[in-house]
Parts: sequence; structure tokens; C-alpha cells
Amino acid sequence: MNPAIGAGGHLPRWVLVRRYGLALVVILLLGLAKFLIAQKVISIVSLTPPERVVASGLLTGPTPDDADLEEFAADLRVEGVVNLAGPNVAEQVTAASLHQAYLYLAVSPGAAPTWAQLLYLARFVHRSTERGGWVYVHDDAGGARAATTAAMLLLLRGQTWATVSAEITPAALRLLGGHQRLALERLRSALDQAGRSPAGNPYAAARLEPW
Repeated sequence: MNPAIGAGGHLPRWVLVRRYGLALVVILLLGLAKFLIAQKVISIVSLTPPERVVASGLLTGPTPDDADLEEFAADLRVEGVVNLAGPNVAEQVTAASLHQAYLYLAVSPGAAPTWAQLLYLARFVHRSTERGGWVYVHDDAGGARAATTAAMLLLLRGQTWATVSAEITPAALRLLGGHQRLALERLRSALDQAGRSPAGNPYAAARLEPW
């Protein structure tokens, strides 16, 4: 024999009201989430693994194909693409069709950007990110050139080396060659001793360039 719940064996009225209220809230929340996703207030991003995100506004990785660039534009608001790998007309054309600013910097494997290149790049990144966009910096395989360039951009932003080395993955830092490590050290020295860096330092003219 089962004991009756409430009058006539039915659930009490307050229990029913509470359940109907919770169900209505769930339905409203699902509807709101669907609307926000449709309006791109909420973005579902499946392409970019966490290790590609260096800092807010900055991504690094390998050479993207057309599908990558399209998804970057649609889901990540990538508004600028920086190519360190080598001239790529097809990539530039695709980026232009997606209204993404495009910059090719000639940086040889094992090398680091010059001060002139860094200054131009920092201003490019600033223009692409000032309204909430992102910039994708790539070499051929998402390797040492991309990691070095990203680290230099963070230093120009005013971040300490401790912060930079925490944001660049240890695996990426291990990829850096001797010339790239030396370039980072010289840039750090120039920024720490603004106007007093030794004349032999190729980054002696460096100054902070927030973006």
C-alpha cells in the first residue's frame, strides 16, 4: 500500500508550481542561448587549441588553409593575418576576400624580426585589435619564428619576461634557436635601458609599442 501524497494522492500544489516554474526557466534559458549564438554574442569555437592563444588578441600557429581562414574570420574575429613563412599569394587573396588585413614579413628560419619589422608589426596588430579583433601570426609549422615574434610583441606591449615566458608555452620556447634567444635578450635589454642600450645592439632604438 503506497501512502498518498497530498489530497487524493496528488502532489501538493506548491510542488507542481515549483516544477512548472523551473521547467519554464530552463526553456527560456535555452531559447536565450540559441538567440545569442545566432547573433554571435556567444561563439562556439572548435578550431583553435588552447596552445595557439598567446594572449588576448594574439594567436600563433602553422600556415592556414582557406578553411582555417574562413573559420578564423567567422568564429574568432581574426581581422589580421601575419605570414612569416614565405610569400603566399593564394593566402593573401583569401584573406582579402574575408576582409582580413594581411602582412608578410620576411623572417628566415632560425631568425627573428628586426626592430624595423617589429615596429611595423606592432602597429599592424594595434590596428587589427583596437576594436576587439584578433591577429593570427604564423610561420610554416607554428614553430620558432612564430613563438619568437609573439614573445617580442608581448615585450613591446610592456610585459615582463616572467609574464611572457608564462604565456608562451614551454614547448614553444624550447624550439627557439640561439639567434632567436639572443634577439629576445637584446630586445629585453634595450627596453630595460631605453636610450642607454649599447650601440652594437640591433634593437637599441626599441621602445614600448602597446597594442
